[in-house]
Amino acid sequence: MAVNLKKARWLALVMAAGLLAVLSGRRAPAEEAVYRLDGFYAQVEDWMKLYHDPAFAWNPRDLRGHFSYQRGQAQDLYGSADMAYLLYALGELEARTTPEGRREWAAFIQSCQDPETGWFNRQNETPHFKEHATAYAVVALKILGARPLYPLRAAAEKVATPEATARFLEGTLWTYAWVGSHQGGGLAAALMVTGEGPPGWKDGYFDWLDREVNPKTGLWQRAFWNRFYHRPTKIDNGAAAHYHWLYIYDHRPIPYKEQLIDSLLSLQLPSGFWDRKRTKGDYPYCINLDAIFTIHRSYLQLRAEGRDYRSEDIAAAFEKNLAATVAALNRPGALAKLYTDSHDLPGAVHGLAELQKYFAETRGAPKLITPRPLAQVLDFAPWL
Repeated sequence: MAVNLKKARWLALVMAAGLLAVLSGRRAPAEEAVYRLDGFYAQVEDWMKLYHDPAFAWNPRDLRGHFSYQRGQAQDLYGSADMAYLLYALGELEARTTPEGRREWAAFIQSCQDPETGWFNRQNETPHFKEHATAYAVVALKILGARPLYPLRAAAEKVATPEATARFLEGTLWTYAWVGSHQGGGLAAALMVTGEGPPGWKDGYFDWLDREVNPKTGLWQRAFWNRFYHRPTKIDNGAAAHYHWLYIYDHRPIPYKEQLIDSLLSLQLPSGFWDRKRTKGDYPYCINLDAIFTIHRSYLQLRAEGRDYRSEDIAAAFEKNLAATVAALNRPGALAKLYTDSHDLPGAVHGLAELQKYFAETRGAPKLITPRPLAQVLDFAPWL
């Protein structure tokens, strides 16, 4: 009888707590969701093999950068660099290479540089501008412990004076700002990493960006159609990220952070992603990293200033993207189906790296569990 009485009292307490929670509009705390990438890791090796130059033998413990942008082709600049970024993010570069192999890998990327101009414009099988390719190659070399062989002469000339810097930035492709930011951001990223810019060039560069940003959205909206359409778009998101990477790397305050967070949160789709591909539907690639990184780092700057801006909205948006991304990448056969060139997957994984960092450091919960902690290259260099 005593035991039953104790059970009855315990049950009454539980029911009372539940009733109190309902009456007060609160829910009892639920167990925190934790996400894993087991399905992704089971596929990634075979996916990398799809882009390995068939002229070279596959050695999973001595990879040497023999990768192509398209499947089954000869080694090229972007294929080789993409896999360096991917292995860096996964924390597997050291385990999958040897010192000699990394030197060979870097030597190939170095061979893609023009000795006269300094641009990395050789063996580029993608539509990316030379500025993007140069920044991408310079950071890939840094990942591999190397540098360009020749000075970035042509890039440095573009920002020799504040007037030259303004002409360069004004002349980038603002009609389609996402693509144009590959020019404007790529050149600056390459110079920042190599340290080859002329004295004081960064002040002129960031002064121009600070003047031209839209204070209502925190975005650079300089296309002709922005005269009559002012709402943020995914193009604005993709463009702004290439400049915000530079702000963070150079320890500068991001302008109009609250408005920027509002803009980027408004662009998240019901799926949790920030874009929908016509042929592939909703899936993770670099555009999600662009939004996640910018929101997170803007939030951190605000918090350092004593302002806790929209923290719960950010947490909800990030968990929605995390759940969707993990589900997409874990699906059997997903990598081979979704990532039909070498370039999109590194961006997706770096997006996960940023989410892992956010939840572990900002929310105090390790929501994404991986065999090794994911590494964020944007903490190491300002380009991806």
